[in-house]
Amino acid sequence: MAPRAADGRPRAAGTPRDGVAVPPEPVTRREDVPLHEDVRWLAAALGRVIGRLESAEAFNAVEGLRQACRDRRRGDPSAPSFDALLEQVAALPLELSAATARAFTLFFLLINTAEQVHRVRRSRAYQLQGPAEPQHASARWAMRQLREAGRSAAEVAAAVARLDVRPVLTAHPTESTRRTLLALQARVADLLLRRQVTAAAERTALEDALEGEVELLWLTAEVRQDRPSVRDEVSTSLWYLETRLLDASARAQDALVRAYEAEYGSSTEALRMATPLRIGSWVGGDRDGNPFVTPEITVAAARRASHVILGRYQQALDELTERLSISAHIAAPTEELRASLVADRAVLPDVWETNRARNADEPVRLKLSFMAARIDATRRLVAARDAGRLEHEPAAYANAAAFEHDLLRVRDCLLAAGAAEACRTAFDPLLVGVRAYGFHGFVMDVRDHADAHEAALADVAAQVGLPVGAQALRRELLGRRPLVGPHVPLADASRRVLDTFRAIRTIQDESGAAAASTYIVSMATAPEDLLRVLLLAREAGLVDLAADPPVSRLDVVPLFETLDDLERAPAVMRALLADDVYARQLAARGRRQEVMIGYSDSSKDAGILASSWGLYQAQETLAELFRESGVELRLFHGRGGSVGRGGGSPVYRALAALPPRTAHGRIKITEQGEIISQQFGLLPVAERTLEVTLAGTLRHAFDDWREALDEREVARFRQAMAELSARSLGVYRELVHENDALFALFRAATPVEELANARFGSRPAYRPGAKAGIEGIRAIPWGFGWTQIRLMLTGWLGAGTALAEMAATPDGLAMLRRMAREWPFFDDLLAKIEMVCAKADLVVARAYVERLGGDVRLLARLEDEYERTVRALLEIREAEHLLDDAPVLQAAIALRNPYVDALSLLQIALLRQKRTAAPGAEDGARLDNALATTLSGIAQGLRNTG
Repeated sequence: MAPRAADGRPRAAGTPRDGVAVPPEPVTRREDVPLHEDVRWLAAALGRVIGRLESAEAFNAVEGLRQACRDRRRGDPSAPSFDALLEQVAALPLELSAATARAFTLFFLLINTAEQVHRVRRSRAYQLQGPAEPQHASARWAMRQLREAGRSAAEVAAAVARLDVRPVLTAHPTESTRRTLLALQARVADLLLRRQVTAAAERTALEDALEGEVELLWLTAEVRQDRPSVRDEVSTSLWYLETRLLDASARAQDALVRAYEAEYGSSTEALRMATPLRIGSWVGGDRDGNPFVTPEITVAAARRASHVILGRYQQALDELTERLSISAHIAAPTEELRASLVADRAVLPDVWETNRARNADEPVRLKLSFMAARIDATRRLVAARDAGRLEHEPAAYANAAAFEHDLLRVRDCLLAAGAAEACRTAFDPLLVGVRAYGFHGFVMDVRDHADAHEAALADVAAQVGLPVGAQALRRELLGRRPLVGPHVPLADASRRVLDTFRAIRTIQDESGAAAASTYIVSMATAPEDLLRVLLLAREAGLVDLAADPPVSRLDVVPLFETLDDLERAPAVMRALLADDVYARQLAARGRRQEVMIGYSDSSKDAGILASSWGLYQAQETLAELFRESGVELRLFHGRGGSVGRGGGSPVYRALAALPPRTAHGRIKITEQGEIISQQFGLLPVAERTLEVTLAGTLRHAFDDWREALDEREVARFRQAMAELSARSLGVYRELVHENDALFALFRAATPVEELANARFGSRPAYRPGAKAGIEGIRAIPWGFGWTQIRLMLTGWLGAGTALAEMAATPDGLAMLRRMAREWPFFDDLLAKIEMVCAKADLVVARAYVERLGGDVRLLARLEDEYERTVRALLEIREAEHLLDDAPVLQAAIALRNPYVDALSLLQIALLRQKRTAAPGAEDGARLDNALATTLSGIAQGLRNTG
């Protein structure tokens, strides 16, 4: 029997207090004691800093609110109710509210750092156990699973060689962690790790340093004072590339190869030299809906990534110059190396004069000195281009292939000298890195909306008298006449579209074709959406399908986003595969095609259950279609960070939940918002994330859950999922799309307007030219707003009715339980909904609605749906409380809830103050700053919010 609140309304088991059943206090596992000790120490340090640098009054306000929220969560009968706490917080002066909000927001930044440190700690503990107990989802664990399943060394080696995994960083308007704070977090993390293993006599110095970092944290603005530009976002993404991703990807790849060698007892040079992992980026290339991403910005982003990667190569060459002290008297250099030194001397006489003493006895060092000077010249050339200067650098490498050729000359010398192990450990990582990252670093994708291309081409057609029909489009692609001359009058928007393709050409000419060879078409609905891009790209010299053989330097990638688009995707791609003109594009691109599927907009369009099933079926159908056509498919998963936008799962589980036989070792996945800082903020965590991604993608190439079941049972599972999808879609569409009441509640009760002004990112919250309704708002702020008020609606709306109705019959409940046990997709889907429900809080959500003027009757209906969802989950899982099978997550939520409550209280009070203030009130700017702090803090506290 479900517990009931004081008003008689049913409440789901496991939800918060104030008349609601309270889940048991999680038991701290012995291995998690260091985490709790770190959190307590950091909390105390922050308290001391606030008392010193702010005021005793601020300290008392923070501490009093912390204790009251904690006592309420623990069910202390003497604790004040949420409403009573809200009255207390509303009475605080604005300055004190702002300081209190900062305190809890910064505390979450410290908690997040402590949790990341604990992940590192636990991972190291597994490593110390040795091969007997490899950590779950690690490369060694995956290899052992494959070996024990009877997979041969040759099979697995071939699968590793085929791996092509690309995490893609995107800019995101709910990512609030500044680059300055990322570096500060890293220092705190390093000190926490050292603190645990430092002798007591030396620990005081470390703790003093830690407290110093907490002081700096308090004195640093956690939210930007102005909206970040795209260049700021580029700068942050490059921080990750330079300080985290390059090293982490190298270590993850090495871990995969070493795991193979350990389990199978053999390896090959081809496996060690493979490049299964590259890092992609949309930052500076994603124009869809962001007017600040100009062609000039796109080129600048690529040049700055090139500058970063060249700097890393120069650093690596300097280190190798110090290490590779191979004497020519002991091991003679190859003739090819000697000949190359003569050519280098002619181009770089200064380097020769400086290092000539090495020529007689250390030719490898001399060669590396020349190479470092040439990379430095290449880097200067890139910087000059970025600054708008045209400089000539005769020593610069023409391209990455020329640099790689020099590296191979050095490698041959090492191997000829017998230094095979030194070559593998010291030299080969640089060579592999060059093959993966070239002179470009990030692999940049460019994206724009299908409507932008259609409008630009229509403008061109009107000016030059070109028919705009489908057949005319195909005829033009088989011709070569240029359409746009320098004097053709075009709208500014059309010029920007054409200039974007010229920017891509510039990037490729400067840094290589791999630097920017993917063009994504948002909201693609027909074959012509891709053909228009090819015709526009032809104007920049990127495409010539009339040539023999045809030439294309661009992969054109459709992005299918809404549920209807996903359902039409196979038909669109089938038409393209049968199109004689597009066949020439496929031939030019090696009969490979990438297709992107959008989780965010499909979820906003159809809700969690229907969109998840639509995405699953689209992947299956597309994979089968491309198999039949003999064209290699790579699916690009456009996930967000929240459950409502397709994220929320641990990496390995998310990969296991993909439909079998759809990835084949080739996958791209977006990494967005605060998920980037969570997954890549610390180097060991970044390494673990990438290792798990590689291991999970490898396992997916072999695993097929259907093999253990009868075909008829698989069919029954699919039928049940189709019924769940249809039922949930009806509920979701009726509430979200078929009337305006829910969007009105969203506008009234959530801080979505404050998000638009919170300076988190450069992209507007609404699509350009769209009305401020459900159709116009982007999926990111839609999910973010519901998360801020703790309703988490996008992660469960519609699921409760569908699951509850099917679970209402014994056969239906048995079917759902069996699906959860046997089908990774369904288990992952339930786990995500369960996690969202565990983070939701109806008491807090109701306070937002009641205090800010929302529709309380509509909220009551939403509460009923939420409670149906929770009851159905508990029945299917046969559990007493949410997350009973995930004690770590359960404990993390319990740890965070009291402090998120404090920020929710502050946010409600501040929103109410803002909305009742007179226009142009004196405290307007300070009020907005305080609200921005609460937005950031709640996002930090709840995580996977955007």
